[in-house]
Amino acid sequence: MHYDVPAPFNQLPEDAFHHHTVRQGMTMFRQDDPTRGMFFVLSGEAELRRHTEAGTEIVLHRASSGETFAEASLFAERYHCDAVAVSDCEAVRIDRDAVLNRMKTDAAFSMDIAARFARQVQAGRRLVELLNVRSARERVHMALADGMLTGNVIAFARRIGLTQEATYRALAALVRSGVVRKTARGRYEPYSSAHISSSPIPASTS
Repeated sequence: MHYDVPAPFNQLPEDAFHHHTVRQGMTMFRQDDPTRGMFFVLSGEAELRRHTEAGTEIVLHRASSGETFAEASLFAERYHCDAVAVSDCEAVRIDRDAVLNRMKTDAAFSMDIAARFARQVQAGRRLVELLNVRSARERVHMALADGMLTGNVIAFARRIGLTQEATYRALAALVRSGVVRKTARGRYEPYSSAHISSSPIPASTS
């Protein structure tokens, strides 16, 4: 079966791809399971979650249709987190050995992999920058501008390190101040900078 996976993985043979159908709430793999490869989401959404020693659940990444996740598993013996379907999800597992063997023999493929991972590192640094913003309103506004509200608000709140209540309060305040508009239930988008130039985000330490 042919899968429309992103470059450079589309150069791999068909037997490198393994189809998975996962119901909402079920796991694709668990922390410390032996690694078998990374994943590409065909439909639905999945989260990478890790539990701290204190029992707190942290969302490391949320992948939607057309995105990959668990790339670090290519270079590890065991998965470092859980992968959980947050909706009914179809995904393709890209075989770890197939990727590594191709990298050993194809310099161009290896360079493309490196460039892809570099872009992901940049995105990760942006998330760290966002999480260091103390104001809930400013953090929510930055996250909306970066297009991070791809699912529901509850998942969005977890992704940006806020409680559900604080996120809803921030969204309501941003809508009232005219810098964000509500387009549908649970859907928000920021206005352009030209529109909000006369409506600064109110200061908040919440």
